[in-house]
Amino acid sequence: MKTKTKVTLCIVLFLSILALSFGGWYFFLRPQLTFTEEHPVLERTQTYYTKDYIAETNGEVTIESDRFVTEKVGTYTVNYHVEKWIFKKDFPLTYEVKDTVPPVITLQSEVLAHDFGDFFTEEEMRANVSVNEGSFTLTTDYDPYKAGESTVRILATDDYGNVSEASYRLLNEDKEAPLLFRSGNWTEYVIGEEFNINKIVSYGDNADPLPVFEYTGEVDTSKVGEYPLHASVTDASGNKTEWDLTIVVKEEIPEEEPADYSYPFEEFKADYAGENRQFGIDISTWQGDIDFSKVKAAGCEFVIMRIGYSHQGKLFLDEKFRQNLSGAKAAGLPVGVYLFSYDYLESEMLTALEDVFEELGDTKLELPLIFDWENFGRFQNYEMSFLQLNRMYDVFEEQVEAHGYRSMLYGSRYYLANIWQKTDTRPIWLAQYNSVPTYEGQFEIWQRTDVGVIDGIDGKVDLNILYTN
Repeated sequence: MKTKTKVTLCIVLFLSILALSFGGWYFFLRPQLTFTEEHPVLERTQTYYTKDYIAETNGEVTIESDRFVTEKVGTYTVNYHVEKWIFKKDFPLTYEVKDTVPPVITLQSEVLAHDFGDFFTEEEMRANVSVNEGSFTLTTDYDPYKAGESTVRILATDDYGNVSEASYRLLNEDKEAPLLFRSGNWTEYVIGEEFNINKIVSYGDNADPLPVFEYTGEVDTSKVGEYPLHASVTDASGNKTEWDLTIVVKEEIPEEEPADYSYPFEEFKADYAGENRQFGIDISTWQGDIDFSKVKAAGCEFVIMRIGYSHQGKLFLDEKFRQNLSGAKAAGLPVGVYLFSYDYLESEMLTALEDVFEELGDTKLELPLIFDWENFGRFQNYEMSFLQLNRMYDVFEEQVEAHGYRSMLYGSRYYLANIWQKTDTRPIWLAQYNSVPTYEGQFEIWQRTDVGVIDGIDGKVDLNILYTN
């Protein structure tokens, strides 16, 4: 037993020594690898080579991919296989892919410029911006009714919450000088009468509702004589209109005798006979009581009548409107209606227009519902730009057509050519008392004269041609 025990012990001792010896060799010969980072964070879509993350190794390294996968945000693992002599071992490297780079905003231009009156659209503002990823929103202090500079601010956000900001400028350039309607030149005063230049001049501006008026010189209405003045109007953009005028002070001013001229309706029709046209009148309370059966028998083919006038948001109904409407309808005459407006605020005009719709009720109009704004005599007192006035008609048109009527704009040749915009697309009722209209734009109705006479109406009336083509 003792001998067997010794043999067993010797064997165990030998094997232990052998194991220790092999383990020692393995300790020195085992595959080893260390990384430059244990848990690197990589930027999405960037290129990183896996070999660059080996700090040290004692064997030959084989990597399952030469590059890290970075297309998507997340956590990934790549294995490094190391061989040393007869030993092999895998070393996994876990890495994280993040996106911390904000989107890149590119501007086509740092400044977008328009002449005043040509509106910047949101589509145009967005077209000036591009981002390499994600989406963007725009905010702006742009006011199309004000000249000058404004700012567009861009906020771009990608799918990972990264944010970029940028901005560019809009330049609403006003290059037009104020427009002078009445110069006041050779205005006559009676001796002792109070002089007020604001009552004899009229002006306005396309962009500035409050252009600055100045004049130099003095007028002494206590003395007969001629008084030269120099006047100017300057808008907020520095555009200026200047002129000279002379004020005359007299002992007395003789009254002019009114011209007693009339244009019979039958002559009017004969003078302008032709195809694709109808002949008619426009009326208001000033024509008094009208016999529409006689008017129609005289050859009148349509009637346009004033529903009333609006002021400070209220409709003041024409005293003869209801009587005229029922009379014209009973006679079988096609009817159109016009609103004479003194409003200078969009909100006021809309309120008055609601009264118009209520008054019309379910009345069918064969001809348009017409906007008549012609208070240019002292336009500056309205503190309104031409653009704001045009906006008022746009709103009028929107509401009129929403209520099932057709809209139209009334104006004289000068104001249609110089104040009213989009006259190539707006239906126009032209007022021009010439034998031939010289207005270069298109129009559907021509108001030829205000001294017409026709059977059925006592006194003068406006005569019109409706071009049916």
